[in-house]
Amino acid sequence: MVASFLFLAGCSGSGTREELDQVLNDTFNEEEEYRAVQDDLEEREKAEQQLFEQAMSLTQEQQDQVVEQAQEALDSADERLEFLQAEMDSMQSAEETFAEIDGVIESTDEEAVKTDLEALKAEMLERFTAHDRFAEAYEELIVHQKELYEMLMDQESTLQMLQEKAAEVNSQNEKVQMAVTEFNELTQQVNELKDTTMEKLNESGE
Repeated sequence: MVASFLFLAGCSGSGTREELDQVLNDTFNEEEEYRAVQDDLEEREKAEQQLFEQAMSLTQEQQDQVVEQAQEALDSADERLEFLQAEMDSMQSAEETFAEIDGVIESTDEEAVKTDLEALKAEMLERFTAHDRFAEAYEELIVHQKELYEMLMDQESTLQMLQEKAAEVNSQNEKVQMAVTEFNELTQQVNELKDTTMEKLNESGE
């Protein structure tokens, strides 16, 4: 669902370039848990969608099966909340680690290099902020989905009520997708800026 921070590892050198390389490597490592949960989240999303579609195809006489499948979807949604929390913790740790770039900036004498590093810092911080927006939207999506699954378990729920709640889920999912797109674009911009900065440091021998 969300892009990884594609860091080009294996850099060598000294001075500013080496210091920046270390900060970026450490930041990348702190994002490991965030990368690790992506497949788990996607698998559960697909499984829940199947469970919901199956439950909707059952009749009132099969309410026991509906409840069983809705409960399975609810349990899965709770697991996604746990994965999301792990992802958020990982990104928070990465952001705290990335703050070490301030030391790299302060130790740099070249104004042009400082400017490039400040630009990289600003772009990376915007990326972290974009992930916060994604996490908030995704958490709200799960809340709506859980409400939908709970309505499935309630025999008093009408088809119209379910359709209206499903519309809310779809609307929130669109917001999530917009947040994902923003985060992915910023990740790409960070990577491009990082590569350009590294190339300049190579050329200048910093």
